Amino acid sequence: MKVVHFFFNMSTQLFIFCGLLITIIVTIDGAASSNLPKGFVPCKKSDPKLNECIKNGLQIAIPYLAEGVPSVGLIKIDPLRILELKINQESGRSVNLDLKFNDIDLFNLKHTQIKSVHYDSVNYNAKIEVLLPESLLLEGNYEANGNVLVVPIKGKGKCKLAIDISKVDLNVQFKPVERNGNTFMDINNLTITFIATNLNLQFENLMNADKALSNNINVFLNENWRDILKELQPNIEQFMGMALQEISQHFFNSIPENEILLA
Repeated sequence: MKVVHFFFNMSTQLFIFCGLLITIIVTIDGAASSNLPKGFVPCKKSDPKLNECIKNGLQIAIPYLAEGVPSVGLIKIDPLRILELKINQESGRSVNLDLKFNDIDLFNLKHTQIKSVHYDSVNYNAKIEVLLPESLLLEGNYEANGNVLVVPIKGKGKCKLAIDISKVDLNVQFKPVERNGNTFMDINNLTITFIATNLNLQFENLMNADKALSNNINVFLNENWRDILKELQPNIEQFMGMALQEISQHFFNSIPENEILLA
């Protein structure tokens, strides 16, 4: 069984960047009628180049997102604080591991590039391809217990992870629903997939803080990063999708569809 748990601070809306991308798509579309702040480009549903408009608008908005946009409820995303992430990888072929992260800071989202956008306003479907030219860096605390490729892994302390991701694909299916005389957008289904080209792991205090053994295990983990990521990637993608759907839905619940897509 593979189980993913995540926790975030709803009072400050700690957004995963993928969630921000979907959210900003609709805020870009509705900018003209929603008095959104500097950095957001309005697009019209009738524009024959709607996809290009959204793509360019997303790219323009990224530097503003990096610093945060309090007026629309978006906090600073670089670094982005994730309060807690748990991955329970059981009965895996190569990895059997309980892994918990907390108070993690995620860096380099500000370098994100939007490669393509396709928004189907008739069928309420959005497809986005994102490029990440800089390594995503995660720094924080971890706790691990289990084994990787039959090597025991146990420890608690600081960790640093760097992952190179060539692209991220997002597919979101919305569903219009009527509430209080208005039509709102519910996220009916959401999937996220990514392609990674490298993963570097550094865990302090492994195996009862035996420094020599800890260093050797870190070397072993990095030499076998492909096998590790192959096992963990579905959990990571699931975590990203769950967080994106739950967080973004709060935004869609507050703005009617007619204010999202202009005629």
